Amino acid sequence: MKKKGLFFSFLLFILCSFNLLAENFPQKASKVEDFIPKGWKKLIVEKGDLNKDKIDDVVLVIEKNDPKNFKKIEESSRSNPMNFNPRIILILFKDKNSKYTLVAKNDKNFIVSSGYASEEGLESLDSPDYNDNLSKAVTIKNNTLRIFTLADYIKAATSTTYIFRYQNNRFELIGLDAQSILGDTEYVNTRNYSLNLSTKKLIIHNMSEKLESNVKKEEKIEKNLNITEIYTLDTMSETSGVDILDKYVFEIKK
Repeated sequence: MKKKGLFFSFLLFILCSFNLLAENFPQKASKVEDFIPKGWKKLIVEKGDLNKDKIDDVVLVIEKNDPKNFKKIEESSRSNPMNFNPRIILILFKDKNSKYTLVAKNDKNFIVSSGYASEEGLESLDSPDYNDNLSKAVTIKNNTLRIFTLADYIKAATSTTYIFRYQNNRFELIGLDAQSILGDTEYVNTRNYSLNLSTKKLIIHNMSEKLESNVKKEEKIEKNLNITEIYTLDTMSETSGVDILDKYVFEIKK
């Protein structure tokens, strides 16, 4: 009985520890700043209409502001400590009374820190212009939310654009555009994958270029897919993009 009691006490301790790690956010507030917890800072604030009411809503990306989360990565050429502070993305709808309502949140490491991304070889928020301007990593276009991530390696780079639309009272993933570039001194191979989860169609565009002669070879493939899953912003994780590509893009090429 003592062992069983100790076990349940330990389990309760673990559950309480997880609750202590979770951040609490207000459901409604008058200011965007009210959604930033103590010890956190705003990283990106993007405004635009996401629910077609002609009122600018807010996409807020926040980052924990803890100096202890800066550390050096072993076996890395970087000499400066990297930022491992966690990030959270919040979607705030603004009403006609200038009040904000929290309608979506992802704190499941979908938006990873630059340090964690570098250590694990993952993509992180970046600018589509490749100039480290994070303000361009999150955009609102045609009432959709677009999130751009990038990973830059020695002789390769990968990037992904996630497209979410507010429907069925949640932000559902309706599109995913991925690109991989692999090159050396002779060739550059580019692969583009455009996955439309609404129409359930996939377009693959491959291009190989020989640098010396500027000779290019292109291939375009279109596929209809049987997509049954629904992916939402709230449930996306650090591996969701790769998992989707593995299931609907790379699997059909085998």
